[in-house]
Amino acid sequence: MVLFRFLAVGLALAFLLNMAVFTITGDARWRARAMLSLKWGVVLGLCFFGLLVLKRAAVFV
Repeated sequence: MVLFRFLAVGLALAFLLNMAVFTITGDARWRARAMLSLKWGVVLGLCFFGLLVLKRAAVFV
């Protein structure tokens, strides 16, 4: 769980920094990098909540 939190904070920070650089420079490459980190952040969140659901479902089996 600590690893998930570390990765989530890292991806959120990467998204914010990339968007800040995009707003300053206007270069589209930084926006693409920000969207990539956002995409992986969503995937990480879905995996995290999926694991929580599987943990709860294992009790009923």
